[in-house]
Amino acid sequence: RAPAPCASFAKFAMASDDWSLTPATLARVAATETFEPTLELTADAERALESHPELSLGIDCCGVCAKPEASMGDAAVECAACRAVVYCGAKCEAADAHAHARSCALLGFAADLSDVARADARHRAAVEAAAEATVDNLKLLGEETARKLIGPRGYRRGEDDDEDGRDQASRDAVKLRWGALLKLAKASKSSGHNDDDTTQKPNEGDEKKRAAALRALGDSLSFPLSVVAASWMFPIVYYTLSIAGGVGKHARDDYDEKKEDANERDADAKKKPAPIHLLGGAAAAAANAPLGADWWPWLVGFGCKLPAAPGLEMVAVGEGVKTPSRQNKRTKTPYGAMSFIDASYASYVAEKDARSPYLIFAGDLMREADVESIVASALRSPAPLVTTARTEMELAMESELMRDAGYELVGVEKNPFAAPVPSQSPAMANDAQRANEWIAVY
Repeated sequence: RAPAPCASFAKFAMASDDWSLTPATLARVAATETFEPTLELTADAERALESHPELSLGIDCCGVCAKPEASMGDAAVECAACRAVVYCGAKCEAADAHAHARSCALLGFAADLSDVARADARHRAAVEAAAEATVDNLKLLGEETARKLIGPRGYRRGEDDDEDGRDQASRDAVKLRWGALLKLAKASKSSGHNDDDTTQKPNEGDEKKRAAALRALGDSLSFPLSVVAASWMFPIVYYTLSIAGGVGKHARDDYDEKKEDANERDADAKKKPAPIHLLGGAAAAAANAPLGADWWPWLVGFGCKLPAAPGLEMVAVGEGVKTPSRQNKRTKTPYGAMSFIDASYASYVAEKDARSPYLIFAGDLMREADVESIVASALRSPAPLVTTARTEMELAMESELMRDAGYELVGVEKNPFAAPVPSQSPAMANDAQRANEWIAVY
């Protein structure tokens, strides 16, 4: 493909701050709202997509007329700014300028950060150092101050709220969350730069690497913080996690029938950390998280104000979910316990030794190939099911599936801890989506 000048990017960039690869830009992007694209297909595009349903508009076919890229030859061009959209020529590129303007800069920023991460041999170490710094600094802030940062402050509902349930004051407070969290992570021991030292000018290359590391950390943080957000947006989640002898204990008893004596079962349950099952995107994220996700149970327990003992055990379950190399299959840490199960959820819950969870958290549920099996298996436990979705369309499909399966919807909210940087939809090039954009509880 030949790069084509992008008028939409230039127009968007002039209306925004610079898009340099820095932690400051990352914080601004995290506070930038994404919009679902407006889709106005030409008659030719509709016919082309009907004939080739496997094509993704603007990804492997022209973003306007849907001409397959394989048939474009040397005429194929891509947006020079974001490198994320392909066109059959300059005419279609110009026709798409207005629609592409909303996503061009965001997609380009995400692609550039990914390039930096791939080229940095110390990227993984930087992400792990940032994760350690985040946990350490949250502890240093103290419970009251830290929970103002990750708790419900600034997020409220009322009769005068706008259509999506949050007034402007709440929006502004929520926008500050990622900026504050990323600032805590920036003070990592391996960064080689003290953010409070005004005499030391940041090196441009180091700033790019730091921004890429913080983006990766934010993608990981989004999952445990989604559980924290669900706990203060939906009381049933908090009560289920925190009240001893509630739903979780009864479910654990069902899985522990080999112990005939009820008192023995109760005593044993009190010693074990409360299990949370991680499925779908949440399980995959845990398996790839910095530090082997050792800090996830601590962050959820801390953010949800749960008792320190017996703590939480997060169990990541899914085919292909491998135990991180730095861990055993089940690792206890000062923060809690993490377990990794390489198996389908249906086969895992059928095991006699499987403990029923207090909570089930399924990230990107509708993107799982075995979504129907996951939902049916989750019904074996009375625990609430928390899901995340990227778009309202995914939410609608999920709600229909859950209703047909016998679940009752508790509520849906926009997630204040959605992934800080959006990524491109696999179905449409102009669609910039954030992981964990929406939270639903069933």
